[in-house]
Parts: sequence; C-alpha cells; structure tokens
Amino acid sequence: MKVEITKLNHNGEGMSHIDGKIVFVPKTIPGDVVELTNLREHKNFIQADIKKIIKESPKRIPIECPFYQECGGCHLMGLFYSEQLEYKKDKVKNILKKYTHLDVNPMIKESEFYHYRNKITLQVQNGRIGLFSTNSNKLIPIDNCLLISSNMNHMIDILKKINLKEVTQIVIREVQEQIMVQVIGQTEEQILIETLKSKVSSLYLNDKYLYGSRYIIDKLGKYEFQISPYSFFQINHNQTINLYNQIKTYLGSNNKNVLDLYCGTGSIGIYVSDSCQNITGIELNPSSVKDANQNIKRNHLTNIKIYQGDVGTVLKAKNTYDVIIVDPPRSGLDKRTRKTLLQIKSQKIIYISCNPITLARDLNDLQELYDLKEISLFDMFPNTYHVETICVMKRK
Repeated sequence: MKVEITKLNHNGEGMSHIDGKIVFVPKTIPGDVVELTNLREHKNFIQADIKKIIKESPKRIPIECPFYQECGGCHLMGLFYSEQLEYKKDKVKNILKKYTHLDVNPMIKESEFYHYRNKITLQVQNGRIGLFSTNSNKLIPIDNCLLISSNMNHMIDILKKINLKEVTQIVIREVQEQIMVQVIGQTEEQILIETLKSKVSSLYLNDKYLYGSRYIIDKLGKYEFQISPYSFFQINHNQTINLYNQIKTYLGSNNKNVLDLYCGTGSIGIYVSDSCQNITGIELNPSSVKDANQNIKRNHLTNIKIYQGDVGTVLKAKNTYDVIIVDPPRSGLDKRTRKTLLQIKSQKIIYISCNPITLARDLNDLQELYDLKEISLFDMFPNTYHVETICVMKRK
C-alpha cells in the first residue's frame, strides 16, 4: 500500500487517506511517499507503519539518531527545524481557533536542536537499558540519546556494568555539572555505590539516599534551586530562562499579591519575586513543597509562602490577588479551579500550558470574564510534537 503524506496531526504523526479513511503514520514528513506495513483498521481511522520511503519529502533532513524509527522519544527529528517551529505554531493556532474561536498568531522561541534535556527516564527490562518504542512498552535498547549531554550518555555506559535484572527504571539528571542518578528496583547497594561514586553528585536507590548530596543545585538567573529525585523541574535550562523572563514581562512591576498555582519547587514565584510584594504558592507534591521552602530559604526571600495540597481544594474564592499565575499539568485546570478563578476576579491571569487542547478548554471558560491579550510559544522540546504556551489574560 503506497500513500503520500499530506500533513501532521497534533501528535506529530503523518496523515494521508486510504479509500476515504484517514491513516496515521508515525515518523513521516509531509511530502513523503511511503509504502505502508502493519495496517490496523479502526472504526474511523487506520494506523500504519513505514515499510519503506519511496520518495523523500523536500522538508526531510538526514536523521542522525540510529534508534529514531523505533524509539518513542522523538517524533519530528526528520523534519527541518524551521518546519518543526511552523508546525507547532500552526497547531496552537488551529486548536485555539477550533475550540475558542480566537484568532492568534504567536511568536515562537527556538531552542537548541540537540543536547537540551537535563533529565532522562530510562526503562530497564531484563537488565537492558533503553526507551519504549512508539505507542508501546516494547524496549528499544540504546547506548546514546542525542537529546542529552555526553556526560549523561556516559552514565548509560557505566550503568550497563551493574546487575540490572531487577531494575525497572533509571532516572539521570544533570544541572550545573552535577549528576543525580536514581535507580528504581533492586540491585546490590554497595556495588552501585562503588561503580558510580566517582561519577555522580547524588545517588539514590528508590527513595533511599546512598551517596553524595541529597539534592543537586540548578541556577536560573540570580536564583538557586535544589532538586530532589521526585521534584518537578523544567528539563530545558536555557529555554526555561527565556520562558520565565516572558512571565516576568507579562507580570509587570508593583504587584501587591500574586498567586502561583501548581508552583512545583517554587521556581516561577522565586524568579519573579522582586516584582511582587507577596506571593502565595499552592502545590500538591510534598517533595516539591519541601524543595520550594528550601529554595525560598536558600535565596533569602521573605515574601513567598507555599501551601501543600490540591489546588482545586485549597484555592478559595474569598482571597484577592492582583495576578494569578497557573502552570498546571497536561490535564489543565479542573472544573472547580476554573470556577474559583472566575470568582476571585483578579486583574490578570498568566497561564503556562504544555497542552494546547486543555489550554483551549480552560480559555473557553475563562473568556466569560477575561480577554486574551497576548500569547507566546516556547519550543522546550525540539524534535517532539510538544510545545509550551504562555497566555496573558486581563479582566474585562
């Protein structure tokens, strides 16, 4: 079966048609003519894989990663970077137009093409290290990932020397030349320590601290942040600074009371703290809250308070804030939180989103009281379909 790929869907898969039915083909580029294999027919669409590329798209570039076709980590590596950026802009524009009837034309901030990730979660099966294949739990053994640094890739080689038969995952982080390794599963502690102690700054086996420091320290601008194994922290360091600078621009100066929802380790609130008199943060993850409070102390700040709990439960309509910053997970704001935000009636909401679909849903509800004033995109994850969006909304 031969088809020509006409465009990409929101998950970065190539699209075509067979007998009037949409077919989705991962790892293809608009303009590719491909022969298909492994067709799986569903009620309204077909999924298929590439058997071979008959004619390459003029938008296609050589793929340097030998694992790309099978590995599920990247989706767009064969596409010119300028085309990746246009795809992400068009995706956000089309989603917002469809679900909110808003016409936007955002700018997008580019990133490094490779070596931008400061964290990787490796899967381990039967002692082999790798990443899962596209849309499955099939392990693709790897010895090198182009999205992480040479130091982190070197750790993969070292870890292969350890008995990993009862290990399920390995998490590697690197910030400011410090490497943290967390091994999930069971292995001999002493061998793990002896093998890695001269190579890492922090070592954990599951929740158990084994060696080095209990956390590693990253620096964004003039502020320092401690990162523990289970704490969320942005994985693209340079682009995070760009993102936070944009948040600070949208925030403006002389803010009396600012609310920071889903605040994680407190990084956004801390970064903008010199523009605010008081900041209140809410975060569900206890580990992140612990790190946030340590980060506040580390940076000698007295104008930030963090509360641990579910945003939808902790947030109360009786409080007043000049600006509300929200940075929710991919699921976006829950219904109760959206309702409470409308009741609080702040002058401005700054919304950071990693999922344009849930962003559109939330904006649609918030439009009852707020107008979208500006939107910016940041490519935090080159070679994938993901894109980070910041919106600033002002009360009508």
